[in-house]
Amino acid sequence: MKRYFHSTLSLMKLYLRQNRIFTLVWLLLPGVWVAINTVSSLVLFPTPEALEEMAVSLIDPLTEAMHGPLLDISVAGFVTWRTKVFLVLLGGIFSIIFMIRHTRLAEEQGKRELLGANVTGSLATLAAALVSMVLINALAAILTFFAMIALGLGSVGSLAHCLGFFAASCVLGILAGVIAQFFVSATAARGMSFGLLGLLFGLHIMWNVSGRHNPLAFFNPLEWPLLIHPFAVERFHLLLIPLALGAVLMVLSLWLIARRDVGAGLVPQRAGRAFAKLGLRSLSALAWRTQRGLFLAWFCFYALFSFSLGYASYLMVSAVSSAEALAGLIERLGGVDRAFLSLMLYVLGMLISVYVMMAAGILRREEAAKGETILSMPVRREKLVWSHMVYIFGGSAAIMLMSGLCVGLGAVIGTGDGGALSRLFLEMAGMIPAIWAIGGVALLLFGALPKWMSGISYGLLTLFVLMEIFWEQQQIPAALYALSPFSWITPLKAVQPTAAPLALCVVTIILTGAGIALFRRRDAEL
Repeated sequence: MKRYFHSTLSLMKLYLRQNRIFTLVWLLLPGVWVAINTVSSLVLFPTPEALEEMAVSLIDPLTEAMHGPLLDISVAGFVTWRTKVFLVLLGGIFSIIFMIRHTRLAEEQGKRELLGANVTGSLATLAAALVSMVLINALAAILTFFAMIALGLGSVGSLAHCLGFFAASCVLGILAGVIAQFFVSATAARGMSFGLLGLLFGLHIMWNVSGRHNPLAFFNPLEWPLLIHPFAVERFHLLLIPLALGAVLMVLSLWLIARRDVGAGLVPQRAGRAFAKLGLRSLSALAWRTQRGLFLAWFCFYALFSFSLGYASYLMVSAVSSAEALAGLIERLGGVDRAFLSLMLYVLGMLISVYVMMAAGILRREEAAKGETILSMPVRREKLVWSHMVYIFGGSAAIMLMSGLCVGLGAVIGTGDGGALSRLFLEMAGMIPAIWAIGGVALLLFGALPKWMSGISYGLLTLFVLMEIFWEQQQIPAALYALSPFSWITPLKAVQPTAAPLALCVVTIILTGAGIALFRRRDAEL
């Protein structure tokens, strides 16, 4: 048995070395998020009376659907209530990316075959990924626990909160390790893992909306931080469920990898065509083939979600009307319903930045996998970038315009406001230059630091989001906040410069041009 896991420790060291920035963000972000919410809660609710008023004002469909019931009316209870879902999603996403990267993607790139041909055991690659993922999640939970203790939130409740999101993150990562055994493509395994996470999140929202206790909730990782009841008579014995489930899934993943061929999947791969289609004879066609899955998934999801948001907006305006800090915004935008949709469109626009970075990441993966072959033909480097820029910039613009159109149609049908369609469409269109600036940053990193592109891009996006939070809490000056592209489109500012869209477009052109120029000068696959 020992020979099957030979060199597992060496592989763990290799994985951690390859993902230094990724791991650092993974470790620090949960504790930072809890600390931000704790400090802001202490400022906003300095007295027990303020907490009581907050508990009453938060009983609205949107907030309860997202977070579930508030179990303990205190700063500690409020912080755990507001952060538990975000921490599970954050840990789950990091765990899924890490597991797919070091299992199916490594196998797709031939790394597992190369390692297995030397001194590593047949199960060592998967075992190293599983153990590393669990250890990173454990260290992130420990750092978050110490942050909560330092902020005076109480040891027992903090321990329950951290163990809850630790258990959920680990099980989601182990589940991704199981899914990786079924598919040949890393893209398919990653898509199925995130699809399952989306399904679990949808069930979480549905159960919260219904208000009924469902026995299946005990097997949904997003429910565990709530079921443990941090700061509300903790139920640590429920941690036996993720422990047992995680152990079963871990054994299952090891059993499956031992019973399939290297490079193969349990789901048979569909045989390809003997000859390519007539349309697949250009860089544009190749870019569409690699980008279409991501683009169509985001496009369809945003269309459906935006329409539902606009149609149901009249049910959710109490979430905004109860916020005294937004009274000026509500008045300026012409009412509670308009303020709510403006804020939601702003959040949707910020989330589309993730699509921009994922589309740019596909360009980087194409260069690493096929760049040498493509560039050995009469293909100029800038044309390779241009073929993917259609989806980085044009795709993000199409998603945002469709989102504005659908949320406007939903608002017209749901509220009867005939002017909502044009107003919301133009609001979403006005945010496009800021999202393009994020794409410009990603392309600059593609040309300058391709190996660090993913980690730095997502790190900068996280920094921009944190700057938004700090600025709203008046903890950073407006001059520093202006470095974030989101500061130029936020509806929370009373006045925005009229030249902001033009300035953002100029910045995008400069960043993109610099990225292409640097790509022309560096070695391919650097």
